[in-house]
Amino acid sequence: MNASPDNNLSKTRWFHYALIGVIGPFLLSFFIPYLRTVNKVNGSNQVVAQMDNWQSVLIDKLYLFFFTGVLFLLGVFIVRRLFEESVLIGLLLGLLITGAAYFLFLQREILQFSVLYEENGNLYGIAFLFYTWILLYRLISLYKWNLNTRSIAIVGLLMAMSIALGRVGITTPVVRITFAFLPTALIGMLFGPLVGGAAATLVDVLTFLLVGGAGSFFPGFTLSALLTGMIYGFFLHKRQVTKTRVLMAELIIAIFINLTLNTLWIYILTRNPLAVILPPRLVQNAVTIVVRFVSIWFISTNKQLQRLFAKYSTART
Repeated sequence: MNASPDNNLSKTRWFHYALIGVIGPFLLSFFIPYLRTVNKVNGSNQVVAQMDNWQSVLIDKLYLFFFTGVLFLLGVFIVRRLFEESVLIGLLLGLLITGAAYFLFLQREILQFSVLYEENGNLYGIAFLFYTWILLYRLISLYKWNLNTRSIAIVGLLMAMSIALGRVGITTPVVRITFAFLPTALIGMLFGPLVGGAAATLVDVLTFLLVGGAGSFFPGFTLSALLTGMIYGFFLHKRQVTKTRVLMAELIIAIFINLTLNTLWIYILTRNPLAVILPPRLVQNAVTIVVRFVSIWFISTNKQLQRLFAKYSTART
Protein backbone atom coordinates (compact mmCIF):
# COMPACT_ATOMS: atom_id res chain seq x y z
CA MET A 1 0.00 0.00 0.00
CA ASN A 2 1.43 3.38 -1.04
CA ALA A 3 2.16 6.08 1.50
CA SER A 4 -0.41 8.83 1.71
CA PRO A 5 0.38 12.35 0.38
CA ASP A 6 0.15 13.71 3.93
CA ASN A 7 2.81 11.25 5.13
CA ASN A 8 5.08 12.15 2.22
CA LEU A 9 4.60 15.86 2.96
CA SER A 10 5.37 15.28 6.62
CA LYS A 11 8.55 13.37 5.74
CA THR A 12 9.59 16.17 3.37
CA ARG A 13 9.10 18.78 6.07
CA TRP A 14 11.14 16.81 8.61
CA PHE A 15 13.85 16.37 5.99
CA HIS A 16 13.93 20.14 5.51
CA TYR A 17 14.03 20.72 9.26
CA ALA A 18 16.90 18.27 9.65
CA LEU A 19 19.03 19.35 6.67
CA ILE A 20 18.51 23.11 6.76
CA GLY A 21 18.05 23.58 10.48
CA VAL A 22 20.30 20.97 12.13
CA ILE A 23 22.68 19.06 9.83
CA GLY A 24 23.72 22.09 7.76
CA PRO A 25 24.58 24.45 10.62
CA PHE A 26 26.16 21.60 12.59
CA LEU A 27 28.53 20.89 9.70
CA LEU A 28 29.29 24.56 9.17
CA SER A 29 29.65 25.64 12.79
CA PHE A 30 31.10 22.60 14.52
CA PHE A 31 32.23 19.67 12.37
CA ILE A 32 34.36 21.51 9.80
CA PRO A 33 36.12 23.69 12.43
CA TYR A 34 36.65 20.49 14.45
CA LEU A 35 38.33 18.75 11.50
CA ARG A 36 40.58 21.73 10.87
CA THR A 37 41.56 21.94 14.54
CA VAL A 38 42.21 18.20 14.88
CA ASN A 39 44.61 18.44 11.95
CA LYS A 40 46.31 21.44 13.60
CA VAL A 41 45.24 23.91 10.93
CA ASN A 42 45.30 27.25 12.73
CA GLY A 43 43.50 29.44 10.23
CA SER A 44 44.11 30.59 6.67
CA ASN A 45 46.36 33.53 7.51
CA GLN A 46 48.77 31.43 9.53
CA VAL A 47 48.75 28.68 6.91
CA VAL A 48 49.61 31.11 4.10
CA ALA A 49 52.43 32.48 6.24
CA GLN A 50 54.05 29.03 6.28
CA MET A 51 53.73 28.10 2.61
CA ASP A 52 56.70 25.74 2.88
CA ASN A 53 54.47 23.35 4.87
CA TRP A 54 52.54 22.15 1.83
CA GLN A 55 50.60 19.46 3.75
CA SER A 56 49.10 22.00 6.13
CA VAL A 57 48.21 24.30 3.25
CA LEU A 58 46.59 21.47 1.28
CA ILE A 59 44.54 20.25 4.26
CA ASP A 60 43.30 23.77 4.97
CA LYS A 61 42.31 24.36 1.34
CA LEU A 62 40.44 21.05 1.23
CA TYR A 63 38.48 21.92 4.36
CA LEU A 64 37.67 25.39 3.05
CA PHE A 65 36.62 23.88 -0.29
CA PHE A 66 34.33 21.50 1.59
CA PHE A 67 32.99 24.43 3.63
CA THR A 68 32.12 26.53 0.59
CA GLY A 69 30.68 23.45 -1.14
CA VAL A 70 28.29 22.85 1.75
CA LEU A 71 27.27 26.51 1.61
CA PHE A 72 26.63 26.30 -2.12
CA LEU A 73 24.59 23.08 -1.95
CA LEU A 74 22.54 24.37 0.98
CA GLY A 75 21.92 27.62 -0.89
CA VAL A 76 20.70 25.83 -4.03
CA PHE A 77 18.51 23.47 -1.99
CA ILE A 78 16.93 26.33 -0.03
CA VAL A 79 16.35 28.68 -2.97
CA ARG A 80 14.55 25.94 -4.94
CA ARG A 81 12.13 25.41 -2.03
CA LEU A 82 11.69 28.96 -0.79
CA PHE A 83 7.90 28.85 -0.87
CA GLU A 84 7.58 25.84 1.43
CA GLU A 85 6.77 26.79 5.00
CA SER A 86 9.00 24.09 6.44
CA VAL A 87 11.99 25.88 4.92
CA LEU A 88 11.25 28.91 7.10
CA ILE A 89 11.34 26.81 10.27
CA GLY A 90 14.57 25.16 9.12
CA LEU A 91 16.17 28.53 8.38
CA LEU A 92 15.21 29.86 11.79
CA LEU A 93 16.69 26.76 13.45
CA GLY A 94 19.85 27.15 11.40
CA LEU A 95 20.03 30.84 12.29
CA LEU A 96 19.75 30.00 15.99
CA ILE A 97 22.43 27.28 15.86
CA THR A 98 24.96 29.25 13.80
CA GLY A 99 24.18 32.41 15.80
CA ALA A 100 24.71 30.54 19.07
CA ALA A 101 28.04 29.15 17.82
CA TYR A 102 29.21 32.62 16.74
CA PHE A 103 28.03 34.21 19.99
CA LEU A 104 29.76 31.54 22.12
CA PHE A 105 32.93 32.00 20.08
CA LEU A 106 32.86 35.75 20.75
CA GLN A 107 32.36 35.10 24.47
CA ARG A 108 34.71 32.12 24.80
CA GLU A 109 37.15 33.90 27.15
CA ILE A 110 34.39 34.90 29.57
CA LEU A 111 32.51 31.60 29.40
CA GLN A 112 35.67 29.46 29.39
CA PHE A 113 34.13 27.58 26.46
CA SER A 114 36.97 25.89 24.57
CA VAL A 115 35.05 23.44 22.37
CA LEU A 116 34.49 26.10 19.69
CA TYR A 117 38.10 25.99 18.42
CA GLU A 118 39.54 29.46 18.68
CA GLU A 119 41.18 29.77 15.27
CA ASN A 120 37.98 29.23 13.27
CA GLY A 121 36.04 32.36 14.20
CA ASN A 122 35.62 33.52 10.59
CA LEU A 123 33.77 30.30 9.74
CA TYR A 124 31.21 30.91 12.48
CA GLY A 125 30.58 34.44 11.28
CA ILE A 126 30.27 33.40 7.61
CA ALA A 127 27.86 30.55 8.47
CA PHE A 128 25.71 32.91 10.57
CA LEU A 129 25.62 35.55 7.82
CA PHE A 130 24.74 32.86 5.26
CA TYR A 131 21.58 31.91 7.16
CA THR A 132 20.77 35.57 7.81
CA TRP A 133 20.93 36.56 4.13
CA ILE A 134 19.05 33.47 2.91
CA LEU A 135 16.29 34.22 5.43
CA LEU A 136 16.06 37.85 4.29
CA TYR A 137 16.02 36.72 0.64
CA ARG A 138 13.13 34.38 1.38
CA LEU A 139 11.18 37.21 2.97
CA ILE A 140 11.72 39.60 0.10
CA SER A 141 10.73 36.91 -2.42
CA LEU A 142 7.51 36.07 -0.57
CA TYR A 143 6.10 39.44 0.44
CA LYS A 144 5.35 42.75 -1.20
CA TRP A 145 4.66 46.12 0.34
CA ASN A 146 1.19 46.54 -1.15
CA LEU A 147 0.29 49.67 0.86
CA ASN A 148 -2.23 52.37 -0.01
CA THR A 149 -2.68 55.78 1.61
CA ARG A 150 -5.04 54.46 4.30
CA SER A 151 -2.67 51.64 5.16
CA ILE A 152 0.23 54.08 5.49
CA ALA A 153 -1.88 56.21 7.85
CA ILE A 154 -2.69 53.15 9.97
CA VAL A 155 0.99 52.18 10.15
CA GLY A 156 1.88 55.73 11.20
CA LEU A 157 -0.79 55.72 13.91
CA LEU A 158 0.42 52.38 15.28
CA MET A 159 4.01 53.62 15.25
CA ALA A 160 2.97 56.67 17.29
CA MET A 161 1.17 54.35 19.71
CA SER A 162 4.31 52.23 20.06
CA ILE A 163 6.42 55.29 20.93
CA ALA A 164 3.83 56.47 23.48
CA LEU A 165 3.37 53.03 25.07
CA GLY A 166 7.12 52.67 25.41
CA ARG A 167 7.08 55.57 27.88
CA VAL A 168 4.35 54.02 30.04
CA GLY A 169 4.79 50.77 31.90
CA ILE A 170 4.19 48.69 34.99
CA THR A 171 7.28 48.68 37.19
CA THR A 172 7.81 45.86 39.68
CA PRO A 173 10.85 44.97 41.81
CA VAL A 174 11.66 42.24 39.28
CA VAL A 175 10.73 43.59 35.86
CA ARG A 176 9.28 46.59 34.04
CA ILE A 177 6.45 45.69 31.65
CA THR A 178 5.46 47.92 28.74
CA PHE A 179 3.03 47.28 25.89
CA ALA A 180 5.06 48.94 23.14
CA PHE A 181 5.31 45.51 21.47
CA LEU A 182 1.56 45.41 20.71
CA PRO A 183 1.53 48.01 17.90
CA THR A 184 4.62 46.33 16.42
CA ALA A 185 2.87 42.95 16.48
CA LEU A 186 -0.27 44.50 14.94
CA ILE A 187 1.72 46.05 12.08
CA GLY A 188 3.34 42.71 11.33
CA MET A 189 0.00 40.93 11.58
CA LEU A 190 -1.78 43.42 9.31
CA PHE A 191 0.86 44.28 6.71
CA GLY A 192 3.55 41.58 6.74
CA PRO A 193 7.22 41.23 7.73
CA LEU A 194 8.71 43.89 5.47
CA VAL A 195 6.35 46.62 6.66
CA GLY A 196 6.57 45.33 10.23
CA GLY A 197 10.36 45.37 10.18
CA ALA A 198 10.57 48.82 8.56
CA ALA A 199 8.04 50.28 11.01
CA ALA A 200 9.84 48.80 14.03
CA THR A 201 13.12 50.25 12.75
CA LEU A 202 11.60 53.71 12.36
CA VAL A 203 10.04 53.48 15.83
CA ASP A 204 13.45 52.74 17.35
CA VAL A 205 15.11 55.65 15.54
CA LEU A 206 12.24 58.09 16.22
CA THR A 207 12.09 57.11 19.88
CA PHE A 208 15.76 58.03 20.26
CA LEU A 209 15.34 61.31 18.34
CA LEU A 210 12.12 62.42 20.04
CA VAL A 211 12.44 60.99 23.51
CA GLY A 212 16.18 60.42 23.85
CA GLY A 213 17.81 57.90 26.10
CA ALA A 214 20.85 57.09 28.14
CA GLY A 215 24.01 57.27 26.05
CA SER A 216 24.40 57.55 22.29
CA PHE A 217 22.49 55.85 19.51
CA PHE A 218 23.49 52.19 19.05
CA PRO A 219 22.54 50.47 15.74
CA GLY A 220 22.52 46.99 17.29
CA PHE A 221 19.22 47.66 19.04
CA THR A 222 17.82 49.02 15.77
CA LEU A 223 18.72 45.69 14.11
CA SER A 224 16.93 43.88 16.95
CA ALA A 225 13.84 46.03 16.41
CA LEU A 226 13.93 45.29 12.65
CA LEU A 227 14.11 41.53 13.24
CA THR A 228 11.36 41.65 15.87
CA GLY A 229 8.92 43.35 13.50
CA MET A 230 9.81 40.89 10.74
CA ILE A 231 9.31 37.86 13.00
CA TYR A 232 5.80 39.00 13.91
CA GLY A 233 5.08 39.34 10.20
CA PHE A 234 6.51 35.87 9.44
CA PHE A 235 4.25 34.07 11.85
CA LEU A 236 1.06 36.17 11.99
CA HIS A 237 0.52 37.69 8.53
CA LYS A 238 -1.64 35.85 5.96
CA ARG A 239 -1.87 32.89 8.33
CA GLN A 240 -4.36 31.61 10.84
CA VAL A 241 -3.26 33.07 14.16
CA THR A 242 -3.02 30.12 16.52
CA LYS A 243 -1.56 29.75 20.00
CA THR A 244 1.30 27.75 18.52
CA ARG A 245 2.22 30.50 16.04
CA VAL A 246 2.06 33.25 18.66
CA LEU A 247 4.12 31.17 21.09
CA MET A 248 6.74 30.33 18.44
CA ALA A 249 7.08 34.00 17.51
CA GLU A 250 7.52 35.02 21.14
CA LEU A 251 9.99 32.22 21.88
CA ILE A 252 12.16 33.17 18.90
CA ILE A 253 12.04 36.86 19.87
CA ALA A 254 12.87 36.04 23.50
CA ILE A 255 15.70 33.57 22.79
CA PHE A 256 17.28 34.97 19.64
CA ILE A 257 16.57 38.72 19.92
CA ASN A 258 16.30 39.53 23.63
CA LEU A 259 18.57 36.96 25.25
CA THR A 260 21.15 36.63 22.47
CA LEU A 261 21.43 39.79 20.37
CA ASN A 262 20.36 42.37 22.98
CA THR A 263 22.55 40.74 25.61
CA LEU A 264 25.47 41.00 23.18
CA TRP A 265 24.70 44.69 22.54
CA ILE A 266 24.57 45.37 26.30
CA TYR A 267 27.88 43.57 26.77
CA ILE A 268 29.50 45.62 23.99
CA LEU A 269 28.24 48.85 25.54
CA THR A 270 28.93 48.09 29.21
CA ARG A 271 31.63 45.37 29.18
CA ASN A 272 29.94 43.81 32.20
CA PRO A 273 30.41 40.03 32.48
CA LEU A 274 27.63 37.83 31.11
CA ALA A 275 27.27 36.33 34.57
CA VAL A 276 26.06 39.76 35.68
CA ILE A 277 23.98 40.66 32.61
CA LEU A 278 22.20 37.39 31.84
CA PRO A 279 20.42 36.26 35.06
CA PRO A 280 18.13 39.31 35.42
CA ARG A 281 17.42 39.19 31.70
CA LEU A 282 16.35 35.55 31.99
CA VAL A 283 13.87 36.47 34.71
CA GLN A 284 12.62 39.48 32.75
CA ASN A 285 11.99 37.48 29.59
CA ALA A 286 10.33 34.64 31.48
CA VAL A 287 7.77 37.16 32.75
CA THR A 288 7.35 39.27 29.63
CA ILE A 289 6.92 36.31 27.28
CA VAL A 290 3.77 35.36 29.18
CA VAL A 291 2.45 38.93 29.03
CA ARG A 292 3.20 39.21 25.32
CA PHE A 293 1.63 35.85 24.49
CA VAL A 294 -1.60 36.57 26.39
CA SER A 295 -1.90 40.12 24.99
CA ILE A 296 -1.36 39.15 21.35
CA TRP A 297 -3.63 36.12 21.62
CA PHE A 298 -6.40 38.28 23.15
CA ILE A 299 -6.11 40.87 20.39
CA SER A 300 -6.05 38.30 17.60
CA THR A 301 -9.20 36.53 18.89
CA ASN A 302 -11.24 39.65 19.70
CA LYS A 303 -14.24 39.71 17.32
CA GLN A 304 -14.36 43.50 16.93
CA LEU A 305 -10.68 43.63 16.16
CA GLN A 306 -11.00 40.72 13.74
CA ARG A 307 -13.47 42.79 11.71
CA LEU A 308 -10.93 45.61 11.58
CA PHE A 309 -8.23 43.17 10.48
CA ALA A 310 -10.47 41.89 7.69
CA LYS A 311 -11.15 45.46 6.53
CA TYR A 312 -7.67 46.98 6.62
CA SER A 313 -5.13 44.15 6.48
CA THR A 314 -3.20 43.42 3.28
CA ALA A 315 -3.77 39.74 4.10
CA ARG A 316 -7.22 39.99 2.53
CA THR A 317 -5.73 40.66 -0.94
